[in-house]
Order: sequence, then structure tokens, then C-alpha cells
Amino acid sequence: MRATLVPSLVLLSLVACGPKSPEQATDTADDTRGDTSVATDATGGSPTTTTATSGLPPGSTVTTAHPHDLPDTGGGGSGCEETGGCNRLDLLFVVDNSADMADEQAHLVAALPHLVKRLRDMVGVDGVPVEPDVHLMVTTTDMGHPNCDPFTKADYEPAKGAPITTACVDRLERFTGLGANPEMRPEVCLDRCPAEEHAIPVDPFLHFHGELNNVIPGDTADPVLAALECIVPQGIDGCGFEATLESMIQALDPNKPWNQGAAPFMRPAAALGIVILTSETDCSPKDLRHFDPKNVDDPEFNQFWEDSPGLPGVKDEPTSAVCWNASMTCEDGDVDGVYESCVPEEKGVLQPLSRYSGWLIDQLREQRGSPVFMLVITGIPDTGIGDLVHRGWTQDDILPGDGDAPEQKEFEFGIGPGCTGGASGNALPPGRIRQLCEELDVADDPNTPADESATRCCFESACATDLAGGFDCLLDAMAQELRAAP
Repeated sequence: MRATLVPSLVLLSLVACGPKSPEQATDTADDTRGDTSVATDATGGSPTTTTATSGLPPGSTVTTAHPHDLPDTGGGGSGCEETGGCNRLDLLFVVDNSADMADEQAHLVAALPHLVKRLRDMVGVDGVPVEPDVHLMVTTTDMGHPNCDPFTKADYEPAKGAPITTACVDRLERFTGLGANPEMRPEVCLDRCPAEEHAIPVDPFLHFHGELNNVIPGDTADPVLAALECIVPQGIDGCGFEATLESMIQALDPNKPWNQGAAPFMRPAAALGIVILTSETDCSPKDLRHFDPKNVDDPEFNQFWEDSPGLPGVKDEPTSAVCWNASMTCEDGDVDGVYESCVPEEKGVLQPLSRYSGWLIDQLREQRGSPVFMLVITGIPDTGIGDLVHRGWTQDDILPGDGDAPEQKEFEFGIGPGCTGGASGNALPPGRIRQLCEELDVADDPNTPADESATRCCFESACATDLAGGFDCLLDAMAQELRAAP
């Protein structure tokens, strides 16, 4: 959840950062459709070239910069009737694996029995049981980031959108955080995934249809649920600059091995559901110079850094606050610490939202005939996103045992929490993830007598212990697009 560049042991215990990785590409071109893109090295500021290569092993691909690096599928996509896949449902989980996410992951795992039951009991829009043909894949929010390099563990690699299929008991080291006195939360895994005879899918994703599944061993009471409870927990030692949307789109890239071949994760015209669990806004970088500590004296690149606590106008280092400040514009006219408005704005630092909406809406939904749905479990009140208040940090937000002052929190994050839970701590507002999600909703066409409006976007509080309501919203919406196979 936290990311700064001071390599002290005290601060390291607060920072969630991931491993060294190839440079993230930055965008300096207006239109590039090839497999290479010009990049700026975050540590040196000199131009470099990164190559987007399909077919590499999971975890070895690099991120290209331009919104058009995903293929254009062209027109004339076929619907589920043509493919025979009207009961197909592809679910992608993007799980924040940075520090302080242990409780949120535990609550997500606790909701899996409800999810599996709802999937099996799903009734389609025609009132007939669907018996969905389900693919379910899990990845993390970690694309790697140069600012996380000082804190990486030697045995850790960012997922970069690749599927995680190993049982959490085989990666228990992921549940030990960073720093001199790291948090250790192995129970997030072990409470639901037994050390012996744990279940996993044999493919890069879990597949089940009725009693059929790809789980080994398959002799547990419910192999599907057993496998989910083992692969969904992701740990707490990932990068604190959460590239949530970039990880999502990399997972959905049709060039990747898990989306190719005779049995891909993404299937033509299947309904696509995306479940995001995160306690911060998206930080998918486009120009890493804005995160580079060497640019401490350059106002062009430090303009989104927070002032050092107690030192107005002094910029010392980039923190996770850059992710918020470089993607949102907030107005506080009466200077009371509560913002009258906070809206997404493209400022050239993060990847444009059109990169993600263009793929989900223009390509998958409109061209390929795949309806797209999203559940965002994020920093909003239990009462719903309509009650979200954007504001600065106050003393009331500081949890017991946390010695930081509100000014330090503001320096680290740039925005106050959208919710605070006794069992899960603080979670920040979703920022631009909210805009992308809400763009998925289908508006009514005023020129027709029918009501074509449809909910495609759902929210749940990351501070809630019971996430069943969020899954109900998602599956109720998806059921309107599904029906039993002919």
C-alpha cells in the first residue's frame, strides 16, 4: 500500500514494494502500432527501447506504452449464439498484494464459498438455470516499478498480469512483509488452504462446468472451492505502486500464452467479469520521470510530489501520492480539508484511461461480442460509493499502534481514506478505477421505446468483512447476459 524511496529500516517496514524488473515503457510517440516503443529509464532519464514480445513465459513480458499495442480485432465479431457460448463466463481476479492487504485478502477468500454457490445456482435472463461454463484466473496488481527495487526480495518476481496458479502454501514466503520487523500473516493462506493435499488447477486458470473441472486432486468435498481458496491469496510483499489497470489489461492481452491455443482463458463472446481488490488508486505509469528521485529539483517532474511534512514548498522524494495527484484533480474551495469535487484528469504521467476503456468496451464488447462487467472492492464506505467523501487525513484516521501523524499520511498518499475498518485498516478511494468501471454501464437509448440500460459496474467496500453483496451485484448483472447452452 505504501511506497517511498527512503531506504531506512523504519520506513521499509511500512513500504510495499516489489522486485527489479525491465523498465516500464513511457510514451513519447503519438501513434505506434509496432512491437517496440520508446521509453524513458526511470533511474537515468535516458531514452531506452523496450520490446513487447508475445509468447514469453509468465512473468517475463514487458509493458508497452501506447494504447494501440493491443491488437485491433476488427469488426464483425460473433455473438454467443454463433459461438455456442451463451453460458460461458470468464472471471479475472486482480488482487493487490502490497503491504497491509492481508485482512482484505482474507475477507475475499471468505467470500469464495458464496461466489461458487451463486455461480452454480445462476439463473439466466430467460429464467432457466444457466449451469455456467466458468474460467477463473488470478493475478496481482504488481507490474514492477523502479521505486520498489530497493525493497525487493531476492526470490520475488512481479506477475505483470500473468496467472498465479500455485497454491499459496507453496509460496508462504509471500505472506511475510518487508522491513526489519516484517508483518507475518501465513494464516491468510493456511486457514483455508491445507498444507497437505491442497488443490490447484492443472491449467493457467480454474475451469469448471457442472461437475467437470480441471482441479487436482479432485477428491475433496468441493475441488473447485478448494482450488480457489488456495490460488486467490497472493501475499503482502508486492510493489506498493499498484499498476492495477495495466496488470488487468496484460492479463487480457490475446497475445499472451494463456489466451492462445486450443483452450484459452478468454473465449469468444464469453461474458467477462473483472474483480479488482485494492486499497489504493491505479498507478500504471506512462512517464517514469515523474517518479524519479533524481528529478527532485526539476519542477516539471516533481510537480505531483507532496511537500515534505512541515516544509511547505519543499519536494524531497516521490511517494505513492504521485499516483493520486497525477491522475485526479480535487477542489477544496473553502479549505476545510473536504473536497467539493475530485475528478480524473489525464496529466501525462499515467497511462490514459482510454487504453483500458478502448480495449474493454470498443474491442471486447463491441467488436468481439463479449459483455464486460467489473466489481471493484476498494476504499468506499460500507453504505456505498454514493457516500464516498474525498478529503485529507485527520487524526481520527490514524489506527491504534500507528505512530504516523496525518501530515505524514498525506505525504505518502495524497488523499485521505475512503473507509476505515477495524478488521482491515484504511483504504483509499478508487480514483480513476471508478471512472473506468462506471464507463462499462450501458446507457438507455432515448430514441427507442425500450429501456436498454444495464448495470455492468459494481462496488464493494474494502473495509467490509463480508463481501457477498459485491459478488451478488456482479453475478446478478452477468446473469442478464447468460443463458443455458443449447
